[in-house]
Amino acid sequence: MSFRRRGEVVPGRGIPVGNPMLQRTPAVASAPGIAPNRMVRPTKPTKQEDSTFKHPGVKPSIVLSNVYCVSTGSKDIDTVLVHGGLPVNQTLLIEEDGSTDFSGVLVKNYVSEGIVQNRRGGKVVNHCIVVGMDASFGNELSDVYAGNSKERKKKLVQENEGKLSVSNITNSANDLKIAWRYRKDIQGSGKRDVSENDDESKYPEYNHQFDITTKIRPSPGPNEITYIPVSGGYETVLRNVRQTVERELKDVSKMVRIVVPYFLNPMVYGCGQYVSYDEVVRFVFGLKRIVNMYNGRATLIANMSSELYEDTDVLNILHDTLFDGVIRLVPFPHELNTLMEKVYKTQREKIKQGYVDIYKVPILSGLGMMEKRLKEYSFKNGKTSFHVEQWSIPVDEEEVDEKKVDF
Repeated sequence: MSFRRRGEVVPGRGIPVGNPMLQRTPAVASAPGIAPNRMVRPTKPTKQEDSTFKHPGVKPSIVLSNVYCVSTGSKDIDTVLVHGGLPVNQTLLIEEDGSTDFSGVLVKNYVSEGIVQNRRGGKVVNHCIVVGMDASFGNELSDVYAGNSKERKKKLVQENEGKLSVSNITNSANDLKIAWRYRKDIQGSGKRDVSENDDESKYPEYNHQFDITTKIRPSPGPNEITYIPVSGGYETVLRNVRQTVERELKDVSKMVRIVVPYFLNPMVYGCGQYVSYDEVVRFVFGLKRIVNMYNGRATLIANMSSELYEDTDVLNILHDTLFDGVIRLVPFPHELNTLMEKVYKTQREKIKQGYVDIYKVPILSGLGMMEKRLKEYSFKNGKTSFHVEQWSIPVDEEEVDEKKVDF
């Protein structure tokens, strides 16, 4: 029988070296006057460390406090993505069935949002990179919806009332005297509207409503958009994208929006090396790597026809690995369109054009959350917005009445 000194570790019974969960931080020699192993309050960060990236087109995610987002140019698509926008350093793929071009409208709105934020603020804070298109793409970008005649008159009145004058000050003082006693009633009602208005007032330039019948004029110049053709191989394209991003982000106030319209469309990419599995994977992975190079300052959206690559390895890898978010637009079949035309013949605004299917949500799907939603949402591409809402099957009341049986 042997005896050991107190505190001496018996071989083989100590804390396993290979298990980091059981390791303890060794005690550090404390400074004079400070007790060892005592929690010390961290020092106040310097001014440089405390500063955050300020941008009119960025706001926090509504579900993750440490994530920031940019708007896709469509308020309803921002909502469908759960975060209230596309998180920074994330990529989104918009697929579309059929021969329609609804996804092209969304891609253009994404670029228009960046251009409008430049024009409204009087400073170029967004630079857009368009892969595979020429300057004609920029000539077709929608401008901000100015409202109908009644809305324009109301806005003009509000602007005049906002101007400082003796009469306005007097009227405002009288209104305050009358309204202060009813403040509790005002605050107690419509809490959701108040929060939404507060959010819009806090980030007024985050999202805009676009009119697809109007175009941004003057058209965006080279300081706002860079067009990179698909030529010389994907390596050349990636090098040009990377050089453009590095050049533009030397300005610490800028963000970059990368867009890949009509990805893998034979009219743009042909049928050769640009659509081969290995080349596509290298290209998209290279784009994703560029987006992640600059923390919080780049995003990417691509759109493509899913019918051209349905049930192929290319589409599967784009879904599963290469894109952080995936949504698909599925236009309604002809029979369903006919039914809605009949049911909503006096309510044309209720007629929808297709489904919005959600396959992946940026970040959340990567965390294992089940965010896949099929045939739960419908969309309508109107003059002033790309509207998305919960889908409900239209009911023909005339057919229901005919099938009623009297007992």
